[in-house]
Amino acid sequence: ILLLQLLVVIPMSWIRQLKYFQVSNLIANVTVALALAILLAYSLVGLADHGPGEGIQLAGPNWMVFAGTVAFSFECINFVIPMYDAHDDKETFTRILVLTLLGVCALFIVFGAVNYAYYGAQTQPVITLNLPPESPVSHFLPLAFALASLFNVPLFLLPAALQLEVYFTGAVDVWKINAMRAILI
Repeated sequence: ILLLQLLVVIPMSWIRQLKYFQVSNLIANVTVALALAILLAYSLVGLADHGPGEGIQLAGPNWMVFAGTVAFSFECINFVIPMYDAHDDKETFTRILVLTLLGVCALFIVFGAVNYAYYGAQTQPVITLNLPPESPVSHFLPLAFALASLFNVPLFLLPAALQLEVYFTGAVDVWKINAMRAILI
């Protein structure tokens, strides 16, 4: 399976302009949005049918794990400069960025609160582990997240690859650059 993933990801890592990731990023974003909607709907229906979970605490013993996860969730902040460079209207970029980050924060808060309210102390670090094992959703959603990750890996690599190729290859030979990007994958 790993070799099949490499057959998709390595050629995508050779892309050098952010605009060419539009289709793969759209597929990944739609996949994640649908998966999150399914998880949220599952928890909302569960809350309506069964009420809140047991053992809910405002700041439990694992709150440091939460704080670390919050910091990790903004790992793609290094995309701000490439996005700014690719943005046509520089005047609107800051407003769009702030509104987007506020939307992402609101999504994290609502999603986390609803799922924690439903599962309570039984909430697993990976929320798909809370789904019933016999449910088809519990098998489909991890695959959906894996597909989204597959399409986003080359995009995540782009800023680092652009910097490294200047230092290590002098940005002269396309095949050297492609080889370096394949090694990074």
